[in-house]
Amino acid sequence: MNQSITISLLVMAALLSACGKSEQGNAVEQAKQVQSALKALRPGTIATSADGYAMKAKLNGKNWVATSMMPQEAAGRIVGYVNDEYIGLPYDRRYLVVGKTIKFGDNQAVDLVTSDDVGIWGGTKGEMQITKVDETSAEGTFFFTASASSTTKTVEVTEGLFRILLSKN
Repeated sequence: MNQSITISLLVMAALLSACGKSEQGNAVEQAKQVQSALKALRPGTIATSADGYAMKAKLNGKNWVATSMMPQEAAGRIVGYVNDEYIGLPYDRRYLVVGKTIKFGDNQAVDLVTSDDVGIWGGTKGEMQITKVDETSAEGTFFFTASASSTTKTVEVTEGLFRILLSKN
């Protein structure tokens, strides 16, 4: 089972077990357990750098800068981490065309895990655009609005940028 599927199953299990429970504390505890499991699954991440992997954005106006990223071929997504938080963008090698815009919606969603009282968010309103592709890397921009079924709050993710390194396959 690849890591992307494992992460998705953990998130789904936490969300399903929190459904139907009126206590927000149970949902928060589930989110913490998922975050802990995700942290344990990160041995393959690579530190971000000025000329390597990179991801940054603003979450409700606050700067967020990834300190490590999972190689997209391993995760099946473009995933950046800061401590227990992460942003996961859709990835398909066919997307890597300058000017290509990927709209987030039913078929393409963004994962957002934060260290707040909600924890697990989904982004289905927004988009990602590929801005640069060469032999060694690809770059893009993104923005989205994240929501969660456990709250009416949202997270506005703006000014998102990412860079991934491409394998020589």
